[in-house]
Amino acid sequence: MPEIARKRKEPTTKLGKFLVENGITQLDLYYLIQFKTGKEIGMDRISNLVNGKKTNINMDTAKNICKALEATYDDIFDVD
Repeated sequence: MPEIARKRKEPTTKLGKFLVENGITQLDLYYLIQFKTGKEIGMDRISNLVNGKKTNINMDTAKNICKALEATYDDIFDVD
């Protein structure tokens, strides 16, 4: 049976682009947040932020993601 090639969708959010550029998966981010902050952010929330389905972000969540990725808010989130 032939293999089906999956075409990856290009990320549309700054967070998604940051992860791709740095070779970090959403699962990696999940564990980085736990390891570097001691906090837990659900995989569903991470996925929604990465894929642009959720644009309203809690500041504590944003701070934890920034700390885990060693990045600034401007590096990974669109500022409106």
